[in-house]
Amino acid sequence: MVPKVKAKEKTTRAGRTTSTRLSAKNQITIPVDVIRKVGFKVGETINCAVGEDGKVILSRPRNPILELSGIGTGLYDKFDLEEERKSWGE
Repeated sequence: MVPKVKAKEKTTRAGRTTSTRLSAKNQITIPVDVIRKVGFKVGETINCAVGEDGKVILSRPRNPILELSGIGTGLYDKFDLEEERKSWGE
């Protein structure tokens, strides 16, 4: 039998920094350690904004559907569906 291969623990490699340079095409590479810490995935859309202090802010786009989830919680706590259906037959 083949022994199970353990996944290597992701560690910070020597010489890595959290700084980057702007290329001639106005592109930057986000350091791997930063991507892992934030949890960005390949192909994910990332919003860019500039804060009041001039800092560049990278964030995930809002999902308006998820923001609405749970908005009606507690709205029908005292509602009895069976009683409502019985009243239709009257």
